[in-house]
Amino acid sequence: MKSFKGIDVSGYQGKIDWHRVKKAGVEFAILKVIRKDLNSDKQFENNWAGCLAAGVPIQGVYHYTYATNVGKAMGDARKVLEILGQDRHPFVWLDWEDKSLPTGRLAADIINAYGDVITAGGCDFGIYFGMSYYDSYLDKIMKYIKPLYQKGWEARYYNGYKLEMRIADPVNTDKKPANFDGKMFGWQYTSMGRVDGIGGYVDLNQWFVDIEAAAGGVSEENVSYQLSDFIKESRGIWNVPATASAKEIVNKTVTVGTSRNRSHTIVTPLERYMKALGYYTGSIEADRGMPPVYGNGMRKAIILYQTNMVKASAKNQDGILTAGGATWRRLYGIA
Repeated sequence: MKSFKGIDVSGYQGKIDWHRVKKAGVEFAILKVIRKDLNSDKQFENNWAGCLAAGVPIQGVYHYTYATNVGKAMGDARKVLEILGQDRHPFVWLDWEDKSLPTGRLAADIINAYGDVITAGGCDFGIYFGMSYYDSYLDKIMKYIKPLYQKGWEARYYNGYKLEMRIADPVNTDKKPANFDGKMFGWQYTSMGRVDGIGGYVDLNQWFVDIEAAAGGVSEENVSYQLSDFIKESRGIWNVPATASAKEIVNKTVTVGTSRNRSHTIVTPLERYMKALGYYTGSIEADRGMPPVYGNGMRKAIILYQTNMVKASAKNQDGILTAGGATWRRLYGIA
């Protein structure tokens, strides 16, 4: 099984040089989104922007919870969505480990309620926990947690708190936790990590599912939603006949991005095609009866398309489909 190496960070790490982090070999990052006082983590926006600028995939955000009842959990989840805003839909991890938390059936009810709010907001959801905590408490309530939310990110520091590890150091996979009953997404294997660009220690992780926009996509000839499907679906959106030439279609295009026409109907087939190529891992809003949203996930997908397919120069890898521009021309087969 292919795995990826990455980090999770918070305001504790202070200001991070994400370009150096990327160069050091970090393949993804998970960012703390919210503090105990329900304000945004002090470095969240800086970390989000830094990851985008350096090309470090954001694999998700996490929230260390103190919610001891369902109402508190739902309110906290809404606050997370408020911080993320309508254009950002990352995976949201609920960090379930504080000593104040309930351990019985109420814990499952809280986790389910939190997940319901998060997924209704367009984000995926899972649980972070430590191996011993899981064995002591969570395994006894997993049958009450909705199957959709049985996605785990587990901590086990097999080197304890004594041995520093670099991102390039080999990991003893024999120590990978095997106790989780759901789908294992990631393993946080040390809190004593050292990464160039970060002062002090940082958590290191192995990830066992595809990271967002991780592999640079797949061949256009081998995708489930073909370019021809995109063109066919988009003809009706641009209101052109089946006999319209590629040039005629491109002349109908408009600028689409995070700040212009972000809910244009064309966003849905764009999402489908970018998802098929492996560049986009977010949700297809239309499949949930919601209007499309061209958010940061699609922006990153289009940047990868511009890089790998359009072969655009660095300054034109901007995540924007400019009316009549090179990205539209590539999509409609005009070199």
